[in-house]
Amino acid sequence: MKFLTMSTALALAVSVSALAPGSAVAQDATFSADEVSKHFKQLKTRSLKPTGATRALCIGTRDECNPNGAKQEGGQVAVTTESDATGDAAQTAETLVVDPDTKAIDAGFNLLVSFENASARLSPAARANLKEFAKGIADPELASAVFVIEGHTDGIGSLNYNQRLSEDRAQAVSEYLVSLGVERNRLKTVAYGETRPKVADVNDPSNRRVESKLVLE
Repeated sequence: MKFLTMSTALALAVSVSALAPGSAVAQDATFSADEVSKHFKQLKTRSLKPTGATRALCIGTRDECNPNGAKQEGGQVAVTTESDATGDAAQTAETLVVDPDTKAIDAGFNLLVSFENASARLSPAARANLKEFAKGIADPELASAVFVIEGHTDGIGSLNYNQRLSEDRAQAVSEYLVSLGVERNRLKTVAYGETRPKVADVNDPSNRRVESKLVLE
């Protein structure tokens, strides 16, 4: 019979622990804090521009704000085409679409947050992404910005189940961000279940997501 030394036994215990289900494993973030701050600072600059010939502001859904827009990923493209004096298309005007309930600008940042199956438990990869997000919105130029955290699911399961799941997941993201030092009054949590799919096929996995959107000032 072979006997293990104390150091060998300890090393084996640590290795097994690291492989155990649910253990914390270091993960690289999918995006950087710089990408987060750049996205929202550009959006903030656009939203503060005076409404004019090249920009419009519409309160409503994408379909309501741009009913004649081309289809893109199952939704409407948030741009409109203006005409010059001759009636010909002169330029493409930007339309900022704003949700009438949350006042969030419809240009979300996908937080790429993953969860354990059928739960609101954040994965290690999700925590890594949220740490970068928290760093990004700590940018001084975004100090007064408020963000909506939206929870979405695919269409697998009942409407009620998916609604509750999206609520739990959005809340889990918000609470983790608060634990990282983000002020609670800068976050608004909302859940849509399966009612606002990103792509037309409601069962597509890409519809399972948590997005953050900038609230219009």
